[in-house]
Amino acid sequence: MEILQLKYFQHAAKSENISHTAHLFMVPPSSVSASIKKLEKELDVRLFDRTSNSLKLNENGRIFLRAIDAAEKEIKKAKIKMLDLSSVPAGEIRLLILTNRGQVTESIAEFKMNYPHVMFSITHEDYIDYENYGKFDIVITDREIDSDLFTIRNFIREEILLAVHKNSALSEKKTIDLNDLKSEKFISMQKGSSIRDYLEKMFKKTNFEPDIAIECDDPYFVRKYLKMGLGVALFPSVSWKEQLDENIKLIRINDGMYRNSHLYINKTSSSICEMFVNTLELRLIDLIK
Repeated sequence: MEILQLKYFQHAAKSENISHTAHLFMVPPSSVSASIKKLEKELDVRLFDRTSNSLKLNENGRIFLRAIDAAEKEIKKAKIKMLDLSSVPAGEIRLLILTNRGQVTESIAEFKMNYPHVMFSITHEDYIDYENYGKFDIVITDREIDSDLFTIRNFIREEILLAVHKNSALSEKKTIDLNDLKSEKFISMQKGSSIRDYLEKMFKKTNFEPDIAIECDDPYFVRKYLKMGLGVALFPSVSWKEQLDENIKLIRINDGMYRNSHLYINKTSSSICEMFVNTLELRLIDLIK
């Protein structure tokens, strides 16, 4: 069974005219007729009902024609995908990164190595107005975005742990109750940030507020002050995992606390954004192994 043979059949089936098919392919009618008869012999069925003056597609022919048309569509789709792969991806990806900044940054570096012509426009600002989210291709956050502009994908589910310096009296504990933290000094992100929201939410269960000794706007410095033994801090177990060292001990909080981050992908974004989302998801798989 050959491609040209199927093409002859496809056109003859739709036109029900051997001469028209022969004229289109610039071959003698006898070549088209012989090709179709050979196809029928291979399939062991008749595809046409023939009389001396007409050629009519029968039920077998209609079934086979539908199969040929479907196969042709799939071949065209495959061709488009292969052309996409063979072209050099370029363009801009606009990111709003509100959680998991370290992991996203590593993914950006990996993606840029593979696709150097793609440009990233990155915003980390926690206080972007909600109505302006639509200008981004991808928003990475643990907050809910109720908008028809985006499709949503689960990204990271991680436990929020308590991080203490190894010399702290708490460092030997495997779990801790919130009431054990009354006298502890906290290192925290500033108000409005994701981790600060979790800290405030956690202490709503108690009759006291956390004693915040240091407040800053950069997770790097939260971890820096933590390593210096200047207080305790909440520690996202996956997204900050690679920043863990021998000076920091992690303790589970009784009853548990978890953060769910999502990828909100703008429906108007280009295929480059989907490629970057795949990179993010593959990195996550490696991270949680």
